[in-house]
Amino acid sequence: MSHGPEDHIEHAEHAVHAAGDDFNRTVTMSIAIVAAVLACVTMLGHRAHNETLRLQGEALELQTKASIKSTETANKWAYYQGKNTFNLLSEIALDTLNVVSVREDRKTELAEILKRYEDTVEYYSGDKDSRVSSKKKKKTKSDETEKETEKIEGKLKKIKDEARDLEEKTKQIMEQSEATIKESHLVHAKANRFDLGELGLQFSVVLCSLAILMKSRGFWFAGLASAALGAAVATSGQFGLFMGHH
Repeated sequence: MSHGPEDHIEHAEHAVHAAGDDFNRTVTMSIAIVAAVLACVTMLGHRAHNETLRLQGEALELQTKASIKSTETANKWAYYQGKNTFNLLSEIALDTLNVVSVREDRKTELAEILKRYEDTVEYYSGDKDSRVSSKKKKKTKSDETEKETEKIEGKLKKIKDEARDLEEKTKQIMEQSEATIKESHLVHAKANRFDLGELGLQFSVVLCSLAILMKSRGFWFAGLASAALGAAVATSGQFGLFMGHH
């Protein structure tokens, strides 16, 4: 609304100058009361609109952060898939080399190659025999040793945990953003109620002023009704009454 509280009080001051009988004084008093209520509703409306803008900006900032986290998550999963593929190829190479026959003079080189692949598999999987370890453990290791082996974590497990952690953080930020957006909708709905209430109170001031000028009780009663309706609408906004899905 374009009118400030001082404008509403000014209506009452003008009406005071016109007060010359009991009717005028009564209507003037009602204008002063309505103007005071109107000033309060105007202040609440301005604060609600400012709060709506603040919440919308906060939600936009959270969405931007979530988008950045989502990109980081996608990159981390792509990194995991690449390393997982590399580890799988290393396991296949190990399985293949273990059944390949080589000349006696190349066995040393074969052992070195096997060692490099085993180190790679162990680095990424946490266990150089991970590709066949489940079968070997059941036959040769005790249950206690199995539990200790299960705790071994390779690079792939750490990358996967990091990716899942990023996913969880992204989800949390998005939930915060959605909650902030819902809150901004509620505050905006309240601001609309304040605007409607302010409009009713302004009509009341105008109608009561006309009542003085035209010596009409009809305008005064209409002004009081408009003030009551405007105050009720503003009150419903302040306390969140009848806000529907909000």
